[in-house]
Amino acid sequence: MIGYRDFTRARYVACSVLAIALSGCSTSDAPLPVVASGPEPSSINDETLAAACSAAALQNVASVLGQGVSVKAIPNGATVPGGARFYASTATTPAFCQAVGSFVTNPATGKTANFMATFPANWNGKYMQVGCSGHCGQFFVSDPAMPTIVITSQGKPMDAITKGYAIFATDEGHTGMAGGTWAVKPSGEVDEDAIEDFYYRADKVLSKMGKDFTKAFYGSLRNRPQSIAYSYFNGCSGGGRDALVAASLFPEAFDGIIAGSPYNTSGGAFQFAGVPIASLRSPAAQVTPALVSLIQPIVMAQCDKLDGVQDGLIQNPAACNFRPERDLPICKPGQASGTCFTKEQVETVSTLISAVTDERGAVVQPGLAVSELQGTSFITPKRPADLSAAEPFPGSDNGDVANNGYWPLADAMLKVFVHDNDRNFHTRSVVSFASGGTGQVSNFHIVVPGSEVALLRRKAFSGIGHRPEGFDNLLKSRTRLLIWHNLSDNVLTPYASTNLYNQLASRHGGYAKVQQSVRLFGLPGTPHCSMGGIGPNTFDAIGAMEKWVENGRAPDALMATLYPVNGFGVKDFSKAPGRTMPLCKYPAMARYKGAGDVNDGANWECPANDRRMLEIGESGRQAGVIGPKI
Repeated sequence: MIGYRDFTRARYVACSVLAIALSGCSTSDAPLPVVASGPEPSSINDETLAAACSAAALQNVASVLGQGVSVKAIPNGATVPGGARFYASTATTPAFCQAVGSFVTNPATGKTANFMATFPANWNGKYMQVGCSGHCGQFFVSDPAMPTIVITSQGKPMDAITKGYAIFATDEGHTGMAGGTWAVKPSGEVDEDAIEDFYYRADKVLSKMGKDFTKAFYGSLRNRPQSIAYSYFNGCSGGGRDALVAASLFPEAFDGIIAGSPYNTSGGAFQFAGVPIASLRSPAAQVTPALVSLIQPIVMAQCDKLDGVQDGLIQNPAACNFRPERDLPICKPGQASGTCFTKEQVETVSTLISAVTDERGAVVQPGLAVSELQGTSFITPKRPADLSAAEPFPGSDNGDVANNGYWPLADAMLKVFVHDNDRNFHTRSVVSFASGGTGQVSNFHIVVPGSEVALLRRKAFSGIGHRPEGFDNLLKSRTRLLIWHNLSDNVLTPYASTNLYNQLASRHGGYAKVQQSVRLFGLPGTPHCSMGGIGPNTFDAIGAMEKWVENGRAPDALMATLYPVNGFGVKDFSKAPGRTMPLCKYPAMARYKGAGDVNDGANWECPANDRRMLEIGESGRQAGVIGPKI
């Protein structure tokens, strides 16, 4: 692995991870049969690559593309000063060149987005585009030379570079970690150009520019025209949203798409707004990390055995029957706080694990899974003196996700993107709460107007990947989609992915039909983008996709391994790994064979025709889990 040799790069890793934890036909130049890849092209030597890795040399290559590409230093590209940086080969990694700069996304207006390109010496003839995180604006999780790449891309650091991929990423047209202030002009008007770049356009334009740049760059080094054999997209969280949007709007751009724990912009904003507002209902409604720690032992005692073995891992949290109002200890008069919950605190917990609905009871956004709940899910910006203030968290959209939680993303989505930064609109105004009512959700939960849901889905259409009808073209094509989701995701509910998959099965005639093109895998006992957890949090997603696309071997099971994480939630592969376990294609669930160490994946199997992940208990019903209608 590359050493991180200067202070700027080290500080970049530490600060960024704290801010991220949100964190048709083949697209080759000619039709290719589904066969194994041939031998990799010969590697370019260090001296030749180093000579080509300057901003001036790269600009000469880019100038022939005719796509407004400028190789230069960029504000959010501190790891590549001056626009280009060469890394010499080591005993374990090939030499590679990184470049940053801008490219035009809208020729009519001149709008640009920034990019990062990585060109390895051992190019394998393939292209990889990496998604971003949150509302983007940075390259913290999309720089393949950084250890933080494992947040958005399953596998180990440097995997894609070592494999020989040309890799591109974009900041989606703006800089910084803020949720939406970047989309507001000094006049107060919204920048629709910037929003369109974020929703989809920057990634779509990059999918062409990146491939053209790759062919031109290696063509200049090898003195002959080059082609792209296969192209892939890979991302988690906001990058998972990027992946699903690509799968919906331009699947022809990629042969394979990997979407991890994808951000559902059509419903997530309401949940990100509702939970913080629930904590403001009274001084006794805020849930502390100490209280959250009381929940997991109760849930584990109820749910651990549901998969047939008591091993400290809940494979299907939707099958649990946990009810917070019934199962959490309620404070008695005079009882010390910190060991029990007030009624209002129980209700706040309920808003997190229960679905957001509209006034008719229709599910808008599923709740989080009950397994391994974390205190980070309840983080809000600084509590206001006036708990009833129309604008409770002014100035919180400053990019500090670690201290402000996800309210800034909700406020950006609803107030800025949907309501055009209307000063008379307040995000809080669309949030209310209810118990009972019509529909499957009867717990205390967040309720939002159906008219607001419809408005968001209309105005943010091009930025929403969770639309079952959006995958019709992909399912008719040769493009393959692999979705994975952390089943104890503390930010983005796994049920958004399972609901989407169940809807696809209903729409297209069952799981067998959908599985020809789209497969879903859940990672039990793991938090958002596998940043820790008690379950296996790492698997070779790129390798699985390569086998599917290039060899026609669709994945039925993926062996996963648990690796510890450092203080920033980044997996530490220098430490001894923990348990292993197969991840089964949904709706199958791994089954213990009945003998041997439960921590050894060899003692588990994925039974044929298993559908146990479709079992829904009270926890799943209240969370808004929707089964297939087939």
